[in-house]
Amino acid sequence: MTTHIAQLAIQHIEKDKFLDAIECLQNAILEIEVTGSDRRKIRSIKAIMDKISEAAMFGSDWDEGARAKKAAILRLQKVTAA
Repeated sequence: MTTHIAQLAIQHIEKDKFLDAIECLQNAILEIEVTGSDRRKIRSIKAIMDKISEAAMFGSDWDEGARAKKAAILRLQKVTAA
């Protein structure tokens, strides 16, 4: 996953546009599958998508949603740093 895609997903998450963030990550997964690069990245991207889905379910107003939103952003930052 490129840094640009991760930054775009983070921007979407910060604006509570969770579906747009998930779409960015789905495109990154598709790119990994097409190019045949390291498939282990798919597992970490899917874990991030789960956190985004959790944030979308609860919303940013609830503690659970805010924690999931923060966790998704932190995981995206770790993926781009690696």
